[in-house]
Amino acid sequence: MSKLHQTQQSFYISFRTAKQELDALLATDPIPSPPTDLIKAVDQKLAAVIEEVQNAKVYLVPYDQRAYASQVEQLTREVHALKERVAPKSKFVFSTRSRKVAMNGHGNEASSSASRSIKSSLQVSEFPGFAVHQVRRLDSKFVTVQTLPTASSLVISQIHKSIIFVPSALSVISNVQVTDCSKSILVIAGEISGPIHVSRINTSTIVVRRAHQVRVHESSDSDILLGETGGRIIEKSDDLIFAKVEFNEANDRIAISPFTELIDDFDNPAGQSPNWSTIDEDTTTKFTDKHYERIIELSQSTDDERQVHDRMTRIIDAALSRDIVFEGDDEQKSAE
Repeated sequence: MSKLHQTQQSFYISFRTAKQELDALLATDPIPSPPTDLIKAVDQKLAAVIEEVQNAKVYLVPYDQRAYASQVEQLTREVHALKERVAPKSKFVFSTRSRKVAMNGHGNEASSSASRSIKSSLQVSEFPGFAVHQVRRLDSKFVTVQTLPTASSLVISQIHKSIIFVPSALSVISNVQVTDCSKSILVIAGEISGPIHVSRINTSTIVVRRAHQVRVHESSDSDILLGETGGRIIEKSDDLIFAKVEFNEANDRIAISPFTELIDDFDNPAGQSPNWSTIDEDTTTKFTDKHYERIIELSQSTDDERQVHDRMTRIIDAALSRDIVFEGDDEQKSAE
């Protein structure tokens, strides 16, 4: 038996054992109350399975890669289903319509003249220690996600021409799901212990400080700036620019550099993928360290809603267009 075959067989056995252990956790009945220990164990086991499959890509044939990726996707769906099952109904929902939940950097209610309805809420389960924070259906809004000592999941969906800022103080999130985002900026400066799943983002920027895995699906024309991350996967995506980002919390700054780590493109398992690139002398990310500084300043601002909106719009216009640069405190069109 060759060394490669031995390695493959070892992986098959290890994966089967890990999957059986995760299946046993998912089948737990009755669900303990509170379910926090169970959810933590499930998240850790799923993360371990994902990492093991990612590491095995170097010696698995393409068919096996797809087969195990499919099993991981199914396990991920089952984990999400378990979390929904243990929290089938919200006990409390705090909405911007009825309560002044901080939907922007200064805590004002959303404007009633917004072109689309807005709903962002903290859903608290009947079980202590389990919650889902949702930010959804935003159009032209600046949102600072507040520190949530009991939250385990952050769901961001249906975002247009908005900025979502997750501060570094927010470090209790186990996973993040982002769907249907266009012409927006998402800065996740908090530490995410589990995966970040991104689907259908277009002409946007996502900045991630730390996560176990980042997966991008059905997305295009976007910048993705990653700090300390584990597996990085793209699928059915194109025109993505990746860059490395380092956070300096001492002075609220970031440093952007070329991305040199492995990115798995499930549509191009062999060779260099044409669907993503990194920065070089001829290519840069639209998002810069100056944009990050402006977002930090805006998150701490006490301006009224109109001023916040105007400042946010200038940041978005600059950060999502390659022909706009900063000059001092204002953005100006660069010379043609």
